[in-house]
Amino acid sequence: MKILLKKVAQVIEGEVKGNPLEEITGISTPENPKENTIVFCKTDKDIEKAKGIAKAIVTEKDVDGISYIKVKDVRLALAKFLEYFFPEKHPVGISPKASLGEGVEVGEEVYIGDFVVIGNNVKIGNNVKIYPFTYVGDNTVIGDNTIIFSGVHIYRNTVIGKNVRIHSGSVIGADGFGYHISPSGIKKLNHIGTVIIEDNVEIGANTTIDRAMIEATIVGKNTKIDNLVMVGHNCKIGENNIIVSQVGLSGSVKTGKNVILAGQVGVADHVEIGDNVVVTAKSGVANNLASNKTYGANLPAIEWSKWKRIYLYLLRLPDIFKKFK
Repeated sequence: MKILLKKVAQVIEGEVKGNPLEEITGISTPENPKENTIVFCKTDKDIEKAKGIAKAIVTEKDVDGISYIKVKDVRLALAKFLEYFFPEKHPVGISPKASLGEGVEVGEEVYIGDFVVIGNNVKIGNNVKIYPFTYVGDNTVIGDNTIIFSGVHIYRNTVIGKNVRIHSGSVIGADGFGYHISPSGIKKLNHIGTVIIEDNVEIGANTTIDRAMIEATIVGKNTKIDNLVMVGHNCKIGENNIIVSQVGLSGSVKTGKNVILAGQVGVADHVEIGDNVVVTAKSGVANNLASNKTYGANLPAIEWSKWKRIYLYLLRLPDIFKKFK
């Protein structure tokens, strides 16, 4: 890989400061800069680490002592760089080891890998890629340009939009956790609904999205879900949400647009979260949250003996307050 700095600037829509004919042979990180590479630097610390080693850097500010490309947003520039110079490549064709049911419709430039099982009446759009050992249930619809990595399990009647990415180990459309407890025992509630994944959604590895009991569990457009997330039945996730690893959504949770749920957030059933809400890591959400606010009730780790003293005082709080009544 050999690229002139001026070509990189063209791709990432930045302005070269220094020698535009510097030759780049790759990319490296601020933590481990390498000779003849370009480094994308967000902070002053990143810049100092890269200078003197890397051939050039990308930054949002003016610097001395090295050729660089000035951009408005380093992370966006990095995304453009990786997309252009390191594009994903996917195969085309249907493996003879794959199993396709009756009435399956397959678009153009599709890949279906070894030991994929496709149920009956499945519709697969153009340029869809389904990697080995994946299962797609009856009556499922998969939109154009969607990529389903190996070992994904998609239950019947699921609807998946265009440009969706589903990573390995994910389960889409399993029964929701719905039971009726009575004197005669625990009775399962049959889930006859579906899951709808809208366009441009990404679902991380080993994430589960349960089917609705009667209607649909929905994941809105452009939402990005991390690994190891649990989405319960009948949830309605809005557009442009960011849901980070180990978040758990109970049944019938509804989120607005542009919601961010940080790692290990837990949301109780039937809670509604408004637009533009941020919930910080490890927080529990038991009630509805109004729009345009940041919420959090997490407890960062503190030294253990100190926590034991704090906890002792917490246990005494009810008695202390009685004295003021």
